[in-house]
Amino acid sequence: MCLIIPPDIEEFIQRVRVARLATTDSDFKPHLVPVVFVFDGSHFFIPVDEKRKKAKPEKLRRIKNIQGNSNVALLIDEYNEDWTRLAFVMIQGIASIEKSRPQADIQAQKALKLLTIKYSQYQRVGTGEILIRIKPEKVVSWRSSLP
Repeated sequence: MCLIIPPDIEEFIQRVRVARLATTDSDFKPHLVPVVFVFDGSHFFIPVDEKRKKAKPEKLRRIKNIQGNSNVALLIDEYNEDWTRLAFVMIQGIASIEKSRPQADIQAQKALKLLTIKYSQYQRVGTGEILIRIKPEKVVSWRSSLP
């Protein structure tokens, strides 16, 4: 069963460009990293792209953490000096690592296309062969109610 995200929250999710991915290691220590993402209406996708990284993609802490504990949170927020415009959406869900060539998965193919459309940088820097897929289980949202 797919979690239904209300249209106003989905519009916010589609508009915002950066999120923070929270994972935990085997000692339950949190790990938080900024990420780019797309939402295809049922799943969130985060590329482990070909930008320069200190470690090989499969050795990144976020990947190792997900392999040990698939529970994750994705925080999508928007800050503004006008505090009446503050908002966030937190997605709690189950993550999986798509290691094989995404060409074999139609949903992953669509996600890669959406990533390239949303982030023109991917026309120069490849999206990589690893995708983090998040199946949302709970959505928490907040908007400022300041006058």
